[in-house]
Amino acid sequence: MSELPSDLPRLHALATWLERQLSAVREAIDEAEERAGPRWWVQWMRTAAGEPRRGVLHRAGCWCPGAPDLHLADARRVVAEHGSRIETCLVCRADVRPTAPRPGGEP
Repeated sequence: MSELPSDLPRLHALATWLERQLSAVREAIDEAEERAGPRWWVQWMRTAAGEPRRGVLHRAGCWCPGAPDLHLADARRVVAEHGSRIETCLVCRADVRPTAPRPGGEP
């Protein structure tokens, strides 16, 4: 990377610009994922009668049983609706939070 400025105001300005650029890139990734079609699914667990649903969120390519039937917006809605009752798969590490880092650049 090129040499960074040494004064605090320019460093703050640079950090703000980089954060905005990263946000724009993540937004573009989200839009591309929406165009790509369904990429997530929830594996619903059996619960006792009267208990709330619990599930595990998976992403396309995970070896766990199931098939993608949720677009990004739908997956986010399900996670928001069910909160901590939706776990993230330990294998594919599906995560639909808007600012989630994408390890290895995977979609």
